[in-house]
Amino acid sequence: MKASADLLSSRTFFSIIAGVVLAAAGLGCSGPDIDDPDGSESGWTSPTLVLMGTTDVHGQLLPWDYEADGEAEHGLSRLLPIVDSIRSVNAGPTLLVDSGDLLQGNPLSAAFTPLGPDEEHPVITAMNLMGYDAAALGNHEFNFGIEHLDRSIAAADFPFLSANVVDAETGEAAYPEYVILERELEGRPLRIGVTAVLPPGVAVWDRDHVEGRLDFPDIVDALRSVVPRMRGEGADVVVVAAHNAFEGTSYDTVSTGLGAENRMADVARMIQGIDVVFLGHSHREVADSTLNGTLFLQAGPRAASLAVATVELAFTEAEGWRVERARGELIRPDPGRSDERMEAALADAHARAVSQMTRVIATSPEAWSAAETRVRPTPLMELIHEVQREVTGADLSAVASFSLSAGLPRGDITVAHIARLYPYDNNLLRAVRITGAELKEYLEHSARYFNPCPEAQCDPLVNPDWPGFNFDMVSGVEYTLDPTRPIGERVTRLEREGRPVADTDEFTLALNNYRQGGGGAFPAVTQAEVVYEGNESVRELLIRAIEARGTLDPADFEATNWEIHPPELVDQALREGGGR
Repeated sequence: MKASADLLSSRTFFSIIAGVVLAAAGLGCSGPDIDDPDGSESGWTSPTLVLMGTTDVHGQLLPWDYEADGEAEHGLSRLLPIVDSIRSVNAGPTLLVDSGDLLQGNPLSAAFTPLGPDEEHPVITAMNLMGYDAAALGNHEFNFGIEHLDRSIAAADFPFLSANVVDAETGEAAYPEYVILERELEGRPLRIGVTAVLPPGVAVWDRDHVEGRLDFPDIVDALRSVVPRMRGEGADVVVVAAHNAFEGTSYDTVSTGLGAENRMADVARMIQGIDVVFLGHSHREVADSTLNGTLFLQAGPRAASLAVATVELAFTEAEGWRVERARGELIRPDPGRSDERMEAALADAHARAVSQMTRVIATSPEAWSAAETRVRPTPLMELIHEVQREVTGADLSAVASFSLSAGLPRGDITVAHIARLYPYDNNLLRAVRITGAELKEYLEHSARYFNPCPEAQCDPLVNPDWPGFNFDMVSGVEYTLDPTRPIGERVTRLEREGRPVADTDEFTLALNNYRQGGGGAFPAVTQAEVVYEGNESVRELLIRAIEARGTLDPADFEATNWEIHPPELVDQALREGGGR
């Protein structure tokens, strides 16, 4: 079993690599010298099926960083030459699939949300050009509503699949559960079944869009039904494009009644008949892992790499085609090579995104930094707090710092700077009514970002399993967090305007819909009374408020309402880089 994400380097892939090197010299897919053209040393023989996979592209179609207004190392246009070369040199059939999260997460996608009349989503334009055979729906596909999703994928030349998205009223599949793709290998028909799954947490994260309309059954239950049906329809090879990781869940499965977020390790243990799984959702890479006879692999996010599975098949008259063995590798693109056809097809979309991101909305006399946003109050976070309170009229505001490398420059502030500060263009603004006791629970939950640190001695202090976007800071009250105390007892001071907050006190709290819907499993807010419900993104509200000011001075947003105690833990958290 291999856990690294190295470049394609095995001689077992001699036919692919040799062809790529010979047919596309200069691609930059580094590998060993090919001196075993007949594969005798590796023991692998044809016939083979080559499966290729991408995942978590998040709109990264071209190698351009719209927030930095400069070239990026990767994008689908950098992977297309590799895909073309593999197709051209492989003697057997090839397939290209994606494991979800395509339509959100990049200014190029945001420029087409919502789609205008008669527009085609640039993600679909790019995928059609690449010749995808199938794609999974990811959780972020639902961020902007079912109608936007359906309009976007209607132009696709391939099916978008999910085995665990059903109509809430009828229980019937809302999208195709699987597809059987017909290919030919050595003059005989070969049938490849492809299905897909996504986290049931869509019901939490995008409740506003899907509640009462779509349900999201458990992943294992869905595949336990679908895989035998594909086999029953003659699938010789079964592939799962899983917008899913091996294990773990970010929401409370008991209170929500949902299956766990990630279950592919359970799938490997509990379901027979799956040959290859292309993972997704975790934004990690898996090159070549086999569990219970199923090959798992995962490409890097934002088209950082292409996952390639080579499947050796054998044929008998009695059984037909069967999988003998399979192996996965990752291929990284040449950072200097981009497909000119895709660049031309997306030129107008690219120009629109650049124009939107480079628009100047304000100026600042000083630079603003996010480096310390998770250890003390900062003007950057107070700016967001102030906008959220002003729009909702709430007493309090809850905000997370999404990137410690974000900030605002001295001089011109553009839309791109705000997009980097608040990257989730799908987050809408809400306000709920909570009690003082619930507020304290909320802060205690957030404080799990820090590991237990008795006597101020711990390594590390920042919990690597608690994402930074789940560390909420609250404005409108004064409080102290003490990580030396036991979990659940870390809020040692909680006051409002100098008076201790009582359990029975009531407040209104502004926060985003991801958090209010259950994202991060924060207590109380999912069941709380909603007193404000807007339909504009927090990012857009920030842009509008900043543009109205014209000049933005960090001195106007100074805050000192919360602290970490003892002070030496602040220094330790900063040394550790503030987590992920």
